[in-house]
Amino acid sequence: MSVIIPAFNSDKYITRCLNSILRQTYRKLEVIVVDDGSTDQTAEIVSHFLERDSRVHLLHQENKGTSAARNCGLDKATGEYLTFIDADDYVAKDYIKRLQKCCEDADAEMVICGLCLVNLDGKVLKKIVPDYYKRGVHEEWTFRISAVCSHFYRRHIWEDFGIRFAIGERGEDMTIALFFSAVCKKIEVLPYAGYAYVQHNASTTKQFRGLRTWNLPLRSLEESIVKAEEVGVVNDRQFFELFVMRILCTCFFDLARGADREKIQNLAVYIVRIVEKYLPDYCSNKKMNLFSGIDVPISQKAAVSLMRILVQTRLIYPMADLLSIFRM
Repeated sequence: MSVIIPAFNSDKYITRCLNSILRQTYRKLEVIVVDDGSTDQTAEIVSHFLERDSRVHLLHQENKGTSAARNCGLDKATGEYLTFIDADDYVAKDYIKRLQKCCEDADAEMVICGLCLVNLDGKVLKKIVPDYYKRGVHEEWTFRISAVCSHFYRRHIWEDFGIRFAIGERGEDMTIALFFSAVCKKIEVLPYAGYAYVQHNASTTKQFRGLRTWNLPLRSLEESIVKAEEVGVVNDRQFFELFVMRILCTCFFDLARGADREKIQNLAVYIVRIVEKYLPDYCSNKKMNLFSGIDVPISQKAAVSLMRILVQTRLIYPMADLLSIFRM
């Protein structure tokens, strides 16, 4: 069982993270920490864990970002199972055991579980718990929880399909989740929130909007769509197209809001091309309807429904101008 932890200047959090992993009731662990060019005491702290527990491994690389760090860990991982935990987060004591048992019992290739958004003191701010997954009927949780940190995999699927994280893009978790949701033959959902996702001012999510620092996962999104088509989409086609549209909505309405006019107009052009090239039936996809029975928040349904209209009428371009005005 391989646990991959990308770490950059995480000396305030890495001890709590590693303690939560090494105290797991599931003991057969390979804990791979990838130091992404930290300039604080992160590497020194992890080195102390190396001396006490042979399950911990420390890799070093120049600062290249979370994606490159995760890829470095993937290249070194040897476990039958695989999961990711961020250095500033932590997990419940039975987290891995419950995920591994669920994966085995269901003979699944991927398991999706819930998470708790917590503050620095551990107070739960919000709990997100999936209920169930049924192909063609109830596949919503594959995109409602798309962060790889709340996913549990059989490692071979990463190697069989040659999947790695896109370098230089953020939001890349979404495109990874899209691909595996499309091609995994068996997916299971565990109604359990054992992952603590820590909210703090240094969180990359808080620095992301407006495209001032990071690039959107546009290249990796199209690559994931093309590769899924080549491999063969085994989940419900309408859910697959809905997932793609959800990613486009997140990029346009949320992450790009307040970006420079040229950037957001280029994004609008990209969205029109992707929708018309890869989602030819988007106008008739009932799962994109505002009044569909899909189990997602009404705000997300509204975003998808609006995006369909904006693309079809080309009103996406004046909408892009409006979104460029809303600075954070």
